Amino acid sequence: MKKAAALILILSLLFTVFCSCDGGETPEGDPAIVSNLDNTKEGTLKLAYSKADMLDPYTATMTANLQILSLVYDGLYKLDNAYEPIPVIASGSIVSDSSVNVTLGSAVFSDGSLITAQDVVYSFDKAKFSPAWSEKLKNFSGSSVAASNMVIFTLETPDPYAVSCLTFPIVKNGSGGNLPIGSGRYTPEISGETTYLVVNKNKSGFNPAIKTIMLVPVRDSSSLESSLEIGNTGFYYNDLGSGTYSRINAKTVEMGINNFVYLGFNSESEVFSNAILRRAVSLSINRKEITATAFQGHARECYSPFNPDWYALASKDLILSVDIQKALALIEESGIDITEKEISLLVNKENQFKLETAYFIRDYLVQLGFSVNLKDYEMQYYTEALELGSYDMYIGEVRLSPNMDLNSLLGGGSLSFGIDPTGAACARYSQLLSGGCEIMDFINTFNEELPFIPLCYRNAAVSYTNEMRGDFNCCDSDVFYDIETWSFK
Repeated sequence: MKKAAALILILSLLFTVFCSCDGGETPEGDPAIVSNLDNTKEGTLKLAYSKADMLDPYTATMTANLQILSLVYDGLYKLDNAYEPIPVIASGSIVSDSSVNVTLGSAVFSDGSLITAQDVVYSFDKAKFSPAWSEKLKNFSGSSVAASNMVIFTLETPDPYAVSCLTFPIVKNGSGGNLPIGSGRYTPEISGETTYLVVNKNKSGFNPAIKTIMLVPVRDSSSLESSLEIGNTGFYYNDLGSGTYSRINAKTVEMGINNFVYLGFNSESEVFSNAILRRAVSLSINRKEITATAFQGHARECYSPFNPDWYALASKDLILSVDIQKALALIEESGIDITEKEISLLVNKENQFKLETAYFIRDYLVQLGFSVNLKDYEMQYYTEALELGSYDMYIGEVRLSPNMDLNSLLGGGSLSFGIDPTGAACARYSQLLSGGCEIMDFINTFNEELPFIPLCYRNAAVSYTNEMRGDFNCCDSDVFYDIETWSFK
């Protein structure tokens, strides 16, 4: 018996050595290999992802993959539906002129190790030049370790709302490759060729009903909707950027996103170089009608350049009622005979939401006495016309960073078509960022000059299998914001 037991032990050791040599060492940051996860287990949420795209938070580009990665990695802060930063890894911060001092709490990675300032700086250096985070961090010039639990970020220009951009994923210093070590709600594991996410046991206070998430590969983003409809996956996000919406056989909820739609002007236009006429146009626009009809309810009207859901606008009354009589009075005050001039309105006709919006605006303008030439071009020619300045007005859209940065429009940025950079609104916006005025001071100046007219902020649609239930309080920054409330019937 002793000889038999010894032989079994030797064979067991040889088998272990053979497997280790065959598979090699697991690189730091790679998920563990497991074999006890069942693909058919009830209560397992299935999420679609692209196998062609990395599951690396700093190289991933596909929206579905980036959304999944928000389950694996935490940032210093997270944002709620009002885009207000809530501390996660950070315990607090101080914004002073062109610097942001962040103090860390006692959060740990999924392997149990404490998150330090070195980990944050390492992560920032990667995020700063990554496809998903470079735009949000463009005003951040660098970061440095002030203490083991304190990081100092430096800004190119002052920004009182810079903390809202500190949501980039924090990974363990030196853990690279696919799925490096994070501190999120779930941690990755592999069973065979399938990647799962399982509850992070080191995540304090997180006890969801959904303990396991299975990642299901799809060919491309066009397969996501059909994957939900045929039951291969249980969740689908559609940002409605195509300008169309069709119902699918699933439960669907609306989710506000930070995509700003506006009516732009050519500041060199013979007509709309006049601010009084721009205000007259604004008074004629029925934003509620545009959001309800042109956008089929998938938008929220706005009366300032900022997202109406933004916490900084809380309790501020910004509603502007349609007033045709006042608009006509402003036209008369301008001293310009608008009946003698035809104006052009440029729109991308490939986007049905925006094309319908252009039709409404044309009708509003005709009601005021304008003669309108609608330039409904395909996207390529629409862009060319913008660059050439071949328009009096245009329907534009920009996705703002969570700090509501308007520099792409008012700071001479890439979308400042037709905007006079020497105008009062641009100067006032610089003052707002430097602390020289309050937010309502800027909005009042903006509404006097109206370099462009705010129309609405778009919504996205989130669909999920009929077997699921929960609050589905999805956020623009995290579609799985309240996943702990989700469960299966």
